[in-house]
Amino acid sequence: MIGCAFCGQDRVEDDNNHDALIGKIYETALSPGDWVELLDTIAGWTDSQPQANGTDSSLAPRQSAREVDRLIDHLERAVRSSAYMHALEDRTQVLNAMYNQMPWPMLMLDDSMQVLECNPVARQVLADGPVQLREDGGLLFADRALKLALDRINRLAEGREPRLISSPGDGVSLLCLPVQKSDAPGTLSQLRTIVWVLAGHSVVTPSPEMLRSLFNITQAESRLLHLLCKIGNLNQSARLLNVSVHTARTQLKSTMAKLKANSQVQLVSHAMGHALVQAAKLPQLHTQREYTLSLPDRRVLSWYEYGDPDGRPVLTLDNLGASLPDHSYFEEWYREKGLRMIMIVRPGYGISTYKSDLEFRSFAPDIMALCGHLELDRPPMAAYCGGGPYALCAAALYPDIFDRLGLLASTVPIEHFELDKLDPLHNMFLRLFRRDPRLFVLVGRLGIRGVQKAPEKFFAMIAKGLCDQDKAVLANPDLLQRTITCMRRSHFQGARIMIDEYLRMQHPWQVDLSKITMPVMQWHGEDDRIISIGSARGLANELPGVRFRSFPGLGRFMVYPMWKEFLTELLELA
Repeated sequence: MIGCAFCGQDRVEDDNNHDALIGKIYETALSPGDWVELLDTIAGWTDSQPQANGTDSSLAPRQSAREVDRLIDHLERAVRSSAYMHALEDRTQVLNAMYNQMPWPMLMLDDSMQVLECNPVARQVLADGPVQLREDGGLLFADRALKLALDRINRLAEGREPRLISSPGDGVSLLCLPVQKSDAPGTLSQLRTIVWVLAGHSVVTPSPEMLRSLFNITQAESRLLHLLCKIGNLNQSARLLNVSVHTARTQLKSTMAKLKANSQVQLVSHAMGHALVQAAKLPQLHTQREYTLSLPDRRVLSWYEYGDPDGRPVLTLDNLGASLPDHSYFEEWYREKGLRMIMIVRPGYGISTYKSDLEFRSFAPDIMALCGHLELDRPPMAAYCGGGPYALCAAALYPDIFDRLGLLASTVPIEHFELDKLDPLHNMFLRLFRRDPRLFVLVGRLGIRGVQKAPEKFFAMIAKGLCDQDKAVLANPDLLQRTITCMRRSHFQGARIMIDEYLRMQHPWQVDLSKITMPVMQWHGEDDRIISIGSARGLANELPGVRFRSFPGLGRFMVYPMWKEFLTELLELA
């Protein structure tokens, strides 16, 4: 009877724990900043336990597959609820100030240039003319060059900044604004570019002061241009300004010459479009230029450059999440040493086109395409953290791609992972993944929103399980803000790429690293709580002739204190 009583008590306790867990799931959907607590709770709930015979040499799952499936059902509902709120928040942020209030036709385009949504005036104005909106959401262009220019912008081949393109013959301009993709479901997740169609029907006009500051024209010219934008008639404008038509025509010709316009219509369209660019820019999270290259398969590959433009070129790849390091932190040193640092943006980050089937070994052709575009012959590669697998696979498959390879705190193949030496957060992630990958993905989707809404809280949680040196990096306000800024800039196409890349790291690389023939240098911190020093040595044992060094007291974020010394030694390799 006593045993039965205890069994009943255990069942009641398990039921209570299960109910509390379900409640925690839905609380996290409402407050995603608390997702790490949910991760901890689920990891504990799914942990293995000793078998009934009392031995611990063989562990059995604590929860049955059926119970895990029920938990996944609740997680999926919570993710849908969170995604719905996510969609509402993002929609408000992106469109609230510009959707129905703009007098210009506004189009929301997907990746294939289909119109997802438009404002009411678009249906009226674009029923005919040089740009027409069809009932099925397709666009017709009288000027093929205008269509091709819009296609390049929509593919991010021109970068992420607002662009103004024009068709002088048709007197129409398109103001194009690439937007950051949402991770929420529905229309907003498909949105790539917002386009305003600017032509003679526009009614909102820039002030004379704005026109003068934008185009460096005289006060008289700016007043005339303002009226031409507003009413479109030169004679009426001259009367309102109390000047002769001859004087107005002289000012018009002078302004057209300064703005390189061939007609009054083109001048007005050009002026209004550029003025709108200044007025309609969304808050910018970045100031550095992201260069782009269109690949043969029409994907876009982007990169950043730092240091001396005429210096020695060095390729680099950053961490999982694309937030470390901020190379602008080393800008002055790069220039002093005559280095041209080229940071390649992996597919899915920044404005490099997302590739659903990307593998570590399939990124090398993109790197070679960039080298060809920049006319680089076997440049050095310095890879940090999550960039390491891509660089290693490229070196193994293409022996002449780099002249040397440096690995700093690199991620390692899954067979070298030491689960028992992981920090608590990554330990919980791996336990979930190994119990059921669906658990990892669903909790990760809740976590992404939490990271976006409260990044400081996320990094504070990470720091708890790291070594003192790593904690010091995250406790530095400047370095922390740089990390958050880089992370937000990198997630321009949505943050789910982090889940994709983490999942990619759970599978074999399917590359023979022993085929690497170039000089390889590998540095690793002995107090790294994410990729242990034992894991790093396991990787080093696979690399022929590797020059391996370990550093006591340093961990995952050794990139800031050691990057200069690391690059210096790498570039001196014989």
